[in-house]
Amino acid sequence: MIPSAKNGKRGIVYTFYSFKGGVGRTMALANVAALLAKWGHSVLVVDWDLEAPGLERFFARVKPEIQELRAKTPGIVDLVQARKNGKSLQWRDCLLDFNVTGNSSKLSLLTAGRTGPDYTARLQSLNFPALFDEYDLGSYIEELRDEWVSEYDFVLVDSRTGVTDIGGICTVHLADVLVLLFTTTESSMEGVLEILERARKAQQQLPLDRGRLLAVPVPARDESRTEYERAAQWKNRFAEQFSELYRDWLPGGKTAHDAIELLRIPYVPYWSFGEQLPAIDEGTSDPASLGHAYEILARILAARLDWYAALEGQTLAPPPTPRRRELDTEWLAKHRRQALEGLSAAGMKGFMEICHFSPDSSISKPQGELLLAARQAEVHTSTWPTGVVLDNHEEARPKPTGEGILASVSVNGFGRHVFIYWTLTKSSDFYTVMSLTEDERGQDPSRVVVEFDTRIERAAEALLHCANLYKVLGVDPNAHIEMTVRYGGLRGRRLTARSPLRELYTEGENLLEDEVSIPYVSFRLGAVGTEIVELVKKLCEPLFVIFDYATFTDDVYRQIVTDSQRKSRVG
Repeated sequence: MIPSAKNGKRGIVYTFYSFKGGVGRTMALANVAALLAKWGHSVLVVDWDLEAPGLERFFARVKPEIQELRAKTPGIVDLVQARKNGKSLQWRDCLLDFNVTGNSSKLSLLTAGRTGPDYTARLQSLNFPALFDEYDLGSYIEELRDEWVSEYDFVLVDSRTGVTDIGGICTVHLADVLVLLFTTTESSMEGVLEILERARKAQQQLPLDRGRLLAVPVPARDESRTEYERAAQWKNRFAEQFSELYRDWLPGGKTAHDAIELLRIPYVPYWSFGEQLPAIDEGTSDPASLGHAYEILARILAARLDWYAALEGQTLAPPPTPRRRELDTEWLAKHRRQALEGLSAAGMKGFMEICHFSPDSSISKPQGELLLAARQAEVHTSTWPTGVVLDNHEEARPKPTGEGILASVSVNGFGRHVFIYWTLTKSSDFYTVMSLTEDERGQDPSRVVVEFDTRIERAAEALLHCANLYKVLGVDPNAHIEMTVRYGGLRGRRLTARSPLRELYTEGENLLEDEVSIPYVSFRLGAVGTEIVELVKKLCEPLFVIFDYATFTDDVYRQIVTDSQRKSRVG
C-alpha cells in the first residue's frame, strides 16, 4: 500500500509499461482512467508513447471531434520543443477534457502533440539526452509532475515500449508505481523485469527521495478460458518470476497466485477491433467480462495498492449468483414452434433438435460478441456444421434480435435439401433444429434411413460446438452444461451405415416411434474433451434402440468420435 501525502491532496502517478506492443497496455490505461473518472476522481492521462501515439482515439465516442482537436492542440512534443526553444507554453493550455459518463468528474488528456505532416520531423528533432544535459529537461519534467499531482488525484502515463530514452522518462522521472503488462512469453516477462531494475537504479540517482519504486505486474491477453492447462502452467511461471514484486505491496496471507488470478486481463476477441471502452460500453457486472477485469485493476490503483480497501468494498462487481439458473421454457417453446414450422415449409420431416445452457453461468453478452463467438465455435465435421454462420447470404446470415441472434437457413437445389434454424441468447442459451443429414443428399425418397455413424458423428459435433461456444463466451471451465437432444421424423426409417467400412449386420426398422427425446445430459464444460465418448453414447443410445434393439460397442463409438475430432482439427 502507498501512503497518501500528509495533506491528503497530492495525487499519484501510475506509468503503464509493456516491453512489447500488442498486449493491450493503452486500452487498459484508457479503461482504468474512464472508471476512475466515473467514480468521481480527477484524472490526467498523458500520452508519452510519442513514436506510436493515439491514446485519444479511445475517447472518440464521447468526443467525436477528438482528431480535429488534437490536430490544433499542443501536447508533449510541443511542450518539450517549447522548452528547447526558450518559449512559454503552459501544459494546462494543452489539455483535452472529457465527460466520460455524464457526471461532474474530471478526465483530462495531454496528447503526444499536434498532429500534422511535420509531427515526425518535430519529434525526431528532439535529442532527449542533449535536452537533459543542455536544457535541464529533468527539472522541467519534475516541475510538470509536481503540478500534475497537486491538481489531479491520479495521473496515468502511457509509456513507450522497449528500452528507450522516452520510456526512461516515464518509468524513472514520472512513476510512483509501474503497472507492468506482459504476456505468455519469456521475452515479455524478462523485458518488464529488466525495465523495473533499470528504473529503480536510475531513481536512486535522482536528487530527491521517492521511496522504493513499486510495480503491479498484470498478465494480459489471458487465455484461461480456452487453454486451461497451458494457462495454469504459465500462471505458475508468472508467480515464480514476479512474487517479489507482489510481496512489496500484498498484505500478509495473500500470494502471488492470488494477485495473478485476480489481476489477469482476459483476451476477448470482440473487443480487439478498434479502440474501445468495454468498461463503460459493456459495464463491469459480468465477472467473465473484460470490463470487470479492468474494474479490478482500477480498484487496486484507486486504493493505492491497498488490497482489502480495493476488494472488500460494497461497490465491487458482484460474483456470479450461486442460485441455479433455469432455462426459459417460453423462449424454448417459441423457437421450437418457429423452427418446426420452417422445417415443414421446406418440405422436410426428419430433424435433430439440440438445446443446451449453463445453469451455473450468469453472463450477458451483446449481439456483436455473440456473432463473433458463433463464428469461432463452428466445428467442421460435416458440410453444414451445427450453428453454421453464412455471412455471405443475406437471407441466411445470423440476425440480431432483442434476445440475442438468430439464423434460418433453407437450401433446395444443387443436389442438396437442407434446413437449419438456430438461435443464441445474450445469456448463452443455444437452440437449433437441423434437417437430418441422411435426407439432404437427394437419395431415393422411398428408402428413408438413419445412419448410425452419421448420428454418432453429429452428436460429437454438437458437443464440440457446445464446448467451443461456451469457452469463447467466457464460461468458467468448471461450470455445468445441460444438453438435450430430440430426433424427429423417424417412423418408417431403417438403421444403416453411411460408411461401407462400418458394416451393419442387421438393418433394424422403426415402425412405431416418430420422435425420440434424450433427457438432459449434464457435464462440466472442461470435461468435454475427456468424457466425449460417454456423452455421445448417452445422446445416441435411446435413438438406436428403437431400431429393433440396435446397440454398438464402446469401441465403435470411440472410433467414430475420434475420427470426428480429427476432422474438426483439420477443418
